[in-house]
Amino acid sequence: MPLPTISVLVLSYNHGPFIRKALDSILAQTVAAQLEIIVADDCSDDDTLSIVRDIQGEHPDKIVILESKKNMGHTHNYARAWKRATGDFIAHCDGDDYWIDPYKLSKQMDFLLTNPEFSACANKIQVVCDGKVLNESIPQTDRKVFTTEDLLDACYPHNSALFFRNRLFKDLPNFFFELTGHDWCISVMNSLQGRLMIFPESMSVWRIRQDGLWGGRNDGFHLEHTRLFLSHMRTFLPGKFKRVLRKYILRNYFQLAEYYLRGSETQKARLYFACLVGPTAIAIVGWRRFFSLAGRIYFLPIYGLLRSLRNRFLGEPPTA
Repeated sequence: MPLPTISVLVLSYNHGPFIRKALDSILAQTVAAQLEIIVADDCSDDDTLSIVRDIQGEHPDKIVILESKKNMGHTHNYARAWKRATGDFIAHCDGDDYWIDPYKLSKQMDFLLTNPEFSACANKIQVVCDGKVLNESIPQTDRKVFTTEDLLDACYPHNSALFFRNRLFKDLPNFFFELTGHDWCISVMNSLQGRLMIFPESMSVWRIRQDGLWGGRNDGFHLEHTRLFLSHMRTFLPGKFKRVLRKYILRNYFQLAEYYLRGSETQKARLYFACLVGPTAIAIVGWRRFFSLAGRIYFLPIYGLLRSLRNRFLGEPPTA
């Protein structure tokens, strides 16, 4: 019986200082499967490609290089790597991340082979920021099993941790190419074919870099990207997800209104707060937070006066 095959998708763009560690961590895997490592380089202008070619020369049977003469953007780069993958399973590892458990692929493949009702699995990851390992691994939850409804809450499995069955979907949706990252969308699409499991142990490392695609962005960018993604999910997902989507969309509007108010962008804050009318929105964010934000957006002088009087006679409210 032939061994299963695993396609590892490695997206790179100016990852010269990091790409060798990423590829070495993949090649160090102990797994009863044939590896196909697809390095999709998005027209790097540093030494990324030369390093990858050197490593490919040492492992010509395992490494495939997809080059590009012009920068195509992250999701287009991902799409061509995904289409090229021939494996029974697909794993992700960006060129500036790496794996720290030599049995990562073996554990994940064995899990999916023995649990056919699951579409994908992942693991917790360590985070390295400015060369320092952060104390908390992510995702910061004890939950292990995730459904589509759970995954709409946030992008729980990180890209460098994700492992899933190939060919669960035939095409990527058109809106995919409007997104900044690919992992959240891929996880939701997989979850429509079965639940997702996240192993509690850390087996991957995510480098947060100031010039990174995601980690280097501010909170406003992240919140706006969430708004874009959830808005597309409304038309992409079946109608049974309408209620849970409304919950997360309203929460996102509230967070955007708070964010822009903190930045003194009152008009934008009012724009998103105006989307929160109705008892459903109040129930989701809580009436105290709802009316507190309303007061700060529309009646700040009166709100400040009432708050100071309350604090004077009743004391400062608890912070948590």
